[in-house]
Amino acid sequence: MENDKWHISISPQSAILWYSVIAGIFAACFIAFVVLYIEGQERAHIDRVTQNTANGIKTLLEKDIRKRIASLSEFSEFLDVSDMSDDEWDLFSTSLYNSRQGYHSIVWVDSSYYVRKIIPIEGNEKAIEFNLALQPPLFSESNAQELNSAVKTALLNSTSGKLGLGIYVPVFNKTSNSKKIQGYMVSVQLFDAYIKAIIPTYLTTEHQFTLLINKQKVYSNPIDHSPISNTWNRQASFEVQHQQWQVNLAPDNKLKPLTLSRMFSLLIILGILLSFFITLVVYALLTARNKTKLIKDDRKKTEQLLKNLPGMAYEAFNKTDWPMIFVSEGCLLLTGHSKKQFEDQSILWGKLIHPDDYDRVYQTINRALKTKRIFELEYRIITKSNDVRLVWERGEPVSSIVNDEFIIEGFITDITSIKQAEIDLIHSDAFSDAIVNSVVDAVITINDEGLIQSFNNAAQKMFGYTYDEVKDKNVKILMPEPYSDRHNAYLAQYIITNETHIIGTGRELVAKRKDGTTFPIHSTVSEIQSYQKKMFVGLIKDITQQRALEDEAISHIEQMAHADRLNALGEMAASIAHEINQPLTAISLFSQTGKNFIEKDKYERLPVIFEKISLHARRAGTVLERVQLMTRQGDRSKEVIASDILIDEVKKLAESEARLRDISIKLITCKEKTNVFVDRVQIQQVILNLLRNGMEAMQSIVCKNGALIKLQIIINTENNVEISVVDTGCGIPKTMIDKLFTPFSTTKKNGTGIGLSISKSIVEEHGGHIHFSENKPAGAIFHFTLPIYEEGIPNDK
Repeated sequence: MENDKWHISISPQSAILWYSVIAGIFAACFIAFVVLYIEGQERAHIDRVTQNTANGIKTLLEKDIRKRIASLSEFSEFLDVSDMSDDEWDLFSTSLYNSRQGYHSIVWVDSSYYVRKIIPIEGNEKAIEFNLALQPPLFSESNAQELNSAVKTALLNSTSGKLGLGIYVPVFNKTSNSKKIQGYMVSVQLFDAYIKAIIPTYLTTEHQFTLLINKQKVYSNPIDHSPISNTWNRQASFEVQHQQWQVNLAPDNKLKPLTLSRMFSLLIILGILLSFFITLVVYALLTARNKTKLIKDDRKKTEQLLKNLPGMAYEAFNKTDWPMIFVSEGCLLLTGHSKKQFEDQSILWGKLIHPDDYDRVYQTINRALKTKRIFELEYRIITKSNDVRLVWERGEPVSSIVNDEFIIEGFITDITSIKQAEIDLIHSDAFSDAIVNSVVDAVITINDEGLIQSFNNAAQKMFGYTYDEVKDKNVKILMPEPYSDRHNAYLAQYIITNETHIIGTGRELVAKRKDGTTFPIHSTVSEIQSYQKKMFVGLIKDITQQRALEDEAISHIEQMAHADRLNALGEMAASIAHEINQPLTAISLFSQTGKNFIEKDKYERLPVIFEKISLHARRAGTVLERVQLMTRQGDRSKEVIASDILIDEVKKLAESEARLRDISIKLITCKEKTNVFVDRVQIQQVILNLLRNGMEAMQSIVCKNGALIKLQIIINTENNVEISVVDTGCGIPKTMIDKLFTPFSTTKKNGTGIGLSISKSIVEEHGGHIHFSENKPAGAIFHFTLPIYEEGIPNDK
C-alpha cells in the first residue's frame, strides 16, 4: 500500500507533453549553438579587420610624427636666426612646409616664447607676437627647463580656436660653447586637417575613429552610422616624446550584414520562445516541490525557534485554570514541569499562579477576551521546586479552527533577574548622583548631539542655571564666542573620524555664565563607553583665582625684566655707536664709490649706489628702534621666517663690503627647510657683526690663507638651527678665548669690545647659544643656535 502511494501513472498525453518538452530543449540548444557559432565567426572577422585597421592608422601616425620631428630637427641644426635674413627664412621654412602634407604652419619662437616668424602668414596674422607662455603647461617653469634641452611635443589651441599639435625643437647659438638657446623651431598641425592629409579615407569609411593623446580626445571622425557597440572597440597605441597616443576604432553597422542580422534576430526570438515555454514547465514542477519542502522547513524552524526562546510559547483553552493545548520546550526551564505534563493537562497553568495574583490575572485575561485585544501583565508563579518567580506574559484571543470558541495564544518569560537589575540600577543611580553632587567641581554630561543630560549642583552654582533650564539644551550656551560657534563642528568631526583633539585632554578655556559674564576654566572631557549613543562627561574647574595669581606673578616678573633692561641700557649705550658705525661705514663707502662713478661719467650705476645707501640708512634707523624697544615692556617684534632666507638676506647686505675688501662670501644651506621665530633685524645684525669681524681678521693678514669666508646653516644633533661664520683670518689669541663674549674685551686696535657681547645677549634672548672654535689650520669659527619653530607650538622666548 505504501509503494502504491508513491507510484505516479503517466498517461499517453502526459508522455507526449514530456517528449515535446525534451525535443524543445534540444531544439533550443541546437539553435543557440548555431547562433553563437555564426555570431562568433562574424565577431572574430570584424575584430581582425578593426584591429588591423587600428594598427595601420597607428603605424602611419607614428612614422609621420617621427619624420616631422626628424625634419624639423635637421632644419634647426644648421639654422642660425641671428644671421638669417627674411628671404632665407622664407626659403627654408617654405621648403619645409611643402615637404609634407598636413602642416598648418612653421613658426619661429624666440627665447622669450614670443612668435616672431610664421609661414604661411595668410590666416595666421593673429599669431604674430603671440606669447606661447600663455599656453600652460608646456611653458611652466619646470617644463620650460626641460624644453631647453630636448624636442618636445604638446597639444595647443590655435588662434582660431582649433585643437592642434605643436612640435618644439630648441635652436642653439652656433657661435657659443655654452649652448645658449636662441629660440625654438615649431611646426603646428591642426588635427582636423592633419588626419585628413595623413590617413587614407578608405581606412575610416566604415569605422568610428577617435584619437587620444595622454587620454585627451583630440580627433573623432563624424560618420553617418553609429558604432555597433562599445565592446567592438579596438585600440592601438604608441609613445612619442613622452606622450601616449591612442587610436580607438569601432566598426560601423555597415560591416554587419543585414541578412545575417535578421536571421540572428529570428533565431533568437525562436530560442526565447522555446526557453520561455521550458521555463514555465520547470517552474510549475519546481514550485510544487518547493512548497512541500518549505512547509517542512518552516515546521522545523518554528520548532527550533520555540525551543530557543527564553520562555514558553503556548496555546490554552479559555477554561478554568487555562489547560494547555500546546507548550514549547521552554516550559521545563521556566516552571520545572515537562512539556508532556502540560499538554496532558496533568498540570494546569492556573495552579502555578501565586494566590495573591490570581484574581488580577483572571480579570485581565477576561477583559481581553471580551474586547478581543492583546493583553500584557506581570505576576508571580510558583515553580515545581516552590521557588517564586516573576513572569511577564503577552497573549491574545484567537478563533479556534475546530469550533467557534476562542483559545488563547501567547508567550511567558521569566523577568525575575531583570526586575532585580532595575532595582539595583535605581539604587546605583541614586548613589552616583549623590557622589556627583558632592563634588566641588562642575560635572556635566552631554550626548552625541551636544545636548546636556546632567548638571550637578556645583555646575548650577558655577554657571547660575538650574538643571531644568539647561536640560536637553546645547552645551554651547555655556560658551562665549568663538568657542560656541565651533563646538558643534568639533563634536561632529570626532563622531565621524574618532580623531581626538579635545576629547581626553585637559584645556584652559573661557566659559559664560547665565548673566553673560565670562570666566576662565580648566575643562577635561572624556567619552563614556556605551553600546548605544556616544556620551561625554566634562569636569570643569573655575580657575579665576588661580589665573589672577598667575597674572600677578607674570606682571611682577615683567616689571623686574623691565627694570633689568633699563639697567642694561647703560651698557647698551656703549654699543649704539658700535652698531650704528657699521651701516654708517657702509654709507661712507658707497658714497665714495658714487663719487667715483660721477667722475667717470657712469651715471647709470648711481641708482644702485643710492639704493644701497638708503638700505643701510634704514638699517641704522632699525638699530635705534631696537634700542628703544629695550626700554619698553612687552614682546619684541618677532616673526616666523625661513632660516635660509634669513642668511641669504644678510649675504646680499654684506656682498658690497666684501667686494671692497676683495673677499668672497660662500653661502652653504641645508636641504631641510626650517623656520625660526626671531627678531629679523637683531639676528641679521648678529650675523653681519660676525661676518665683518671675520673679514677684518682675514684682511689683517692680507688674506694670505685665502679670500673666501663661509656662511653656512645646518641642523645640529640637538635638532636646532646652527648658523656658522667660518673665516681664514688671524684667529683668536688663547688669552682672549675666555673673555671673548665679555663686554669691552677686544683684539682690535680701535674696537669697543661690545659687539660679541651684544650678539651673545641677542642669541640667548632668542633661546639659543653662541660659541667659538678654531678653524684648523687657520682662522676662526663663530656659530650660534636658534630653536626650530614648529607650527602650533607657541614660542614664549
